Amino acid sequence: MKFLHLVAALLSALLVFSNACAIEPVSVSTWLNQLVTQHPALLAAEAAVAKADAERRAADQPLFNPELEFEYESAGVDTKTAGLSQTLDWGDKQSAHLRIADVGWQLSNSKLALQRHQIAADALLALADYHANLNNQNVANKRLNAMADFLGIAQQRSKAGDLTDVDLALAQLAYSEASFAQAKVQAGLIESEQLLLALLGNQSALAFIPTLQGTPKNAEEPIKNKAELVDALPQMQLARLHMEIAHAKVKLRQREQRPNPNIAIRTGKEGKDSLTSIRFSMPLFVRNNFGAEVDAANEQLIQQERHAIHIRRLLLVKLTSSARTFNVNRQAWVEWQATGKQNLLLHEKLLTRLWQAGELSTAEYLIQLKQVLNTEASAIEHRRQLWQSWTQWLMASGNISSWITINKTTAAEARGASS
Repeated sequence: MKFLHLVAALLSALLVFSNACAIEPVSVSTWLNQLVTQHPALLAAEAAVAKADAERRAADQPLFNPELEFEYESAGVDTKTAGLSQTLDWGDKQSAHLRIADVGWQLSNSKLALQRHQIAADALLALADYHANLNNQNVANKRLNAMADFLGIAQQRSKAGDLTDVDLALAQLAYSEASFAQAKVQAGLIESEQLLLALLGNQSALAFIPTLQGTPKNAEEPIKNKAELVDALPQMQLARLHMEIAHAKVKLRQREQRPNPNIAIRTGKEGKDSLTSIRFSMPLFVRNNFGAEVDAANEQLIQQERHAIHIRRLLLVKLTSSARTFNVNRQAWVEWQATGKQNLLLHEKLLTRLWQAGELSTAEYLIQLKQVLNTEASAIEHRRQLWQSWTQWLMASGNISSWITINKTTAAEARGASS
C-alpha cells in the first residue's frame, strides 16, 4: 500500500509539474525567434540566397567551351579532317559576370536580413494589436455587465416608482450601446487573431502567445552616430548593393563591346596527302558597336545612385521621427501608470455608489461612466501605440536584430557553405 501511495504521489507531482510547464509563458524573444525561423517568407529568402550562391558558382566558370569538329568529304578525292576550336573571352567578360553574381549573392543576404527584420516587426505589431484587442474586450465585457446591472437596478427602481420612464429608457439605450460596442470589439479581436494565425500558421500556436510586459526604455535622443546607424541598416545595404550591381553591369557592357575571337586548328587527310589548317575569325562590330547598351547601363547606375540618396534621406528622417514619437508615447504612458490609472479606478467605484444614493441623476451617471470607460479604452489604445512606436523605432535603428539573435548566423553559414 505504501508503494502505491508513493507511486500516486509521484504521478501527482509529475502532473503538477507538466501543467506548470504547459502554462509557463514564453518570452517575447524566444517566441519571435521561433516564428521568424519557421516563417515561409524567411525560408523563401534563404532559398534565394542558396540560388544566388549557385549562380555565383556558375559565373565563376569559363564562358566558352572548346568545340570538337569532324568532317568527311567524298568527291574525286576523299577528305577526312578533325579539328578543335575555341572562342576566346577577349576583355575578360567572365570576371565581370562573376562580379555581378557575387554582388547579387550579397544582395540576397541583405534581403534575407531585411526579411528577418520585417517578419519580426510584423509579429511585434500584430502582438501589440492582439493584446490591445484582448484588453478592449475586457473593457467591453465590463461595460456590458455594468450596463446589465444598471438596467436591472433601473427596472427595479422603476417598478418601485423611484425612477422615471425617461431614465429607464436611457438605461435600456445604454445597455444596447454597450452590446453593440462589445460586438465591434469582438470583431476586432477576431481580425487580430487571424493576422497572428497568418504569421504563426498554426491554430494551436495561439495558445502560446507572449505578453508585452513592462515599459520599454527611452530611445536615445538626440541620436548619436546617425550616419553609422543608417548605413548599417539592411535597407541602406540593399541600396548600395543595387548601385554596385549597376556599376558592374556598366563594366560588363563596356567589355561586351570587344568581340570574342575564335581560333580553330584542323588536321586530316586529303587523299594521300596530309592536311593541316589554322583558322582565326573575329566578329566585326561595324554595324552595331553596342554603345547604346553601355549608355543604358550608365543611366541605370545614375538611377540607382539617386535612389540610394533618396533612401538614405528617408531612413535618417525615420530614425529621428521614430525616436521622438516613441519617447512621447512612453512619457505619456509612464505618467498614466503613475497617477491616472489609480484615479480612474477610484472614480469608477465612486460613481455607482453616488447614483444608488441618489446624488447623481441617471443621465449624469451614464455620462460620467461612459467617460470613465472611454478613458480606459484610450489608455489601451495608447499602450498599443506605445508598443507600435517602439517596434518602429527598433526597425528604424536596426535594434530589432537584438531580438532575433538565433538567426544571425544564417548569412555566415551560407557564406561558409559556398566557399
